[in-house]
Amino acid sequence: MYLIYSTEEVALERADEEGKYHQFAYWTEGKGTRWLTKPVPTADGKWALDVSEYELDGLEEASVESSYLPVEVSEEI
Repeated sequence: MYLIYSTEEVALERADEEGKYHQFAYWTEGKGTRWLTKPVPTADGKWALDVSEYELDGLEEASVESSYLPVEVSEEI
């Protein structure tokens, strides 16, 4: 399950919110784990955040996507 964001900054804000909710060390001790998941770029220039284990509100639940198109990585020989 993914939420799709138009910018990395907005996706990171949501990831930060979940990290604070779980009281990860980054938020309580200033170092260590910050996010449950980190946003990744999509092929269409947006950002996908895996929210499979997030606490979602009703609006977020209605916006969840089952997949996204990842950025194509070229293999160099």
